[in-house]
Amino acid sequence: MSTGRAKGWRRGLNPDEQIEAALRDGLSMDKSGIDSNPVCRKLQEKTSQPQYDAMWDFWEEYERKYPGSDLRNMEDMKHITEAVGRSTSGRLDKETGRATVKTVRVKMRKLMSIWERKTNFTIPPEVHDSVAPYIKDVLRYEIPLSIEEKAPTFLTIENYVDMEELLWQHDHHNYVHEGCRVDLSALLKMHCYTSARLQEICKAKYKDLVCMVAWKDGEPEIKISLKREFTKGMQDTPKNTHYMSLKPAPPLSANGLLFLLSIIISSRAFRDYKNVGDVFAARPPLSRKYRIMDWANDVLDDPVFPEISASGPTKKTKNETAWGHQCSDWTKRTGFPGGMGLHAARREALIKVDDGGYSLGQVMKFAAHRNPKTLVGHYLDDTSNVDGAALFLNLEPRRDLTEDFRSASMNKDLDLRDSLPEKFLEELRQRQDFTNLDEQLESLSTQITATITEEGRLQLMTQRRHVYDERRVGGLPQDTTYFDRVVRHMVPERDRLARTLPLAVPLRSPDGISALEDLISLRKNDSPVAYQKVLRPVDGCCPVPTCSQNIKE
Repeated sequence: MSTGRAKGWRRGLNPDEQIEAALRDGLSMDKSGIDSNPVCRKLQEKTSQPQYDAMWDFWEEYERKYPGSDLRNMEDMKHITEAVGRSTSGRLDKETGRATVKTVRVKMRKLMSIWERKTNFTIPPEVHDSVAPYIKDVLRYEIPLSIEEKAPTFLTIENYVDMEELLWQHDHHNYVHEGCRVDLSALLKMHCYTSARLQEICKAKYKDLVCMVAWKDGEPEIKISLKREFTKGMQDTPKNTHYMSLKPAPPLSANGLLFLLSIIISSRAFRDYKNVGDVFAARPPLSRKYRIMDWANDVLDDPVFPEISASGPTKKTKNETAWGHQCSDWTKRTGFPGGMGLHAARREALIKVDDGGYSLGQVMKFAAHRNPKTLVGHYLDDTSNVDGAALFLNLEPRRDLTEDFRSASMNKDLDLRDSLPEKFLEELRQRQDFTNLDEQLESLSTQITATITEEGRLQLMTQRRHVYDERRVGGLPQDTTYFDRVVRHMVPERDRLARTLPLAVPLRSPDGISALEDLISLRKNDSPVAYQKVLRPVDGCCPVPTCSQNIKE
């Protein structure tokens, strides 16, 4: 039958008429063709499915060695649990190399789940519920299993600022395209400001965004709502809003809307607004508080954060795993040798929301959680933020007691950015100027020990400190770094952004507009060879008249 009937065509029908209507619409009279198997929620194809498939392969191999095994049987369940524990290697316990209790529990949950899905049998509760205590209280000692747990990390404001400062004021990492820098900064902000998981951001399409201009305190304000369509295990997907008028204005490098607009405008995603001037000139109608800024029809299914090739943004959705690796590499260049998983940003965001006085319902909606125990058990810091001393003494309690400890969780190495690989360090130690400095240090140390007067010792110690500074690897003055000597001269946009992004000014200010235009230029640039206009290739060749070398490759 036609499915184009008007809505409500079944309204007013009694139950008998409703059944008849369902039969006419295609409901089968015969129920014999319907199986009695339970229906399970579909697994994520790229992330969860491979892990469950691996456990099913393990079960099939186990069953070949032990025919007739059945996970509904307590003896079989205990035996295969031990097999999983003994066959799984661990990374946290360096001494024994054993898996952790938590790792084995996770693998067994997946094994039991995929077994029930594949066989359509149900494991009895007394067997299912015995697995966790059997691992924790028995196998932990018999195998033995490790009880080590990786300490959680938190991307606090201090750590976040360090990453942004490196990216825009010091970094000369050779990305495949300078537009990558814009997208990576925007992606990190989305994680910090929305608590979103990897795929929720990477898979966002323009049809998941709503952009509007509305009146705020008599001024036009641009706002963007992002629907997290690919939220883990939820049908009612949460939405998060990014807006222009942050008060007081933070540094431009922290303005999420600035980076979103640079991506949108450079992608020509608006239907009616082609450049920065058009976007900032948009106003709501006189009779309305807002105006929707519509997307062009041909971009609705395009990714907001696409993969970027050497020639610029593509139409391919960004791979969430690749983004996770890029962010971790960026973190390491900032001076955090352990890198960072993006759950560090999510943890910090949820701690801030939990401390913000919002209701439990609002916190769970922001976190995209269905179980309130998840927040306490997996995200909140183990260190209590309650100021017990101030409360007991009736003083004003502090709310920042744990932030410095959370910042320290990422173990910043202040000298890492100035260090060299061991191979180059060894070459440096063999150089004559380096050995001369070593000899000076040894001589000064001897003189300091032999000097009697305090004044003489202080003078010698000052001299030694200067020699240490001279010898220190990477201890060059700031204006002689590669970024300042080369990048700022070769990429004018990077030079301006290094000055404008740290400024705490509104987005509509001259500096804000300048930063937006430079970010757009970085994304639209299609020359992988040179950045200054006079150095750009002409017809694929060097612009110098006496040189005809191809410089596109």
